Amino acid sequence: MGAIERKLYKVLRNVGVRKNYISKAKSIDDLFLDEFDRKLLRFYFENEFKVRLSERDELKLTTLNEVNGFLRCTK
Repeated sequence: MGAIERKLYKVLRNVGVRKNYISKAKSIDDLFLDEFDRKLLRFYFENEFKVRLSERDELKLTTLNEVNGFLRCTK
């Protein structure tokens, strides 16, 4: 697991996502986040990775692989 994956895992755990949900998730919807959790997740992403996530970006990023790819491209 690389540095980005570790940070991504940490952010998801900070939001309260269960470990087994992270490993089994094929999409962001599989993480069972409500509206508040999604806003909190966006806040943590922006602070942990020092990136800005537009609403458009947020809507495009539907899988954890897409989030990982986005984060790799912004570094």
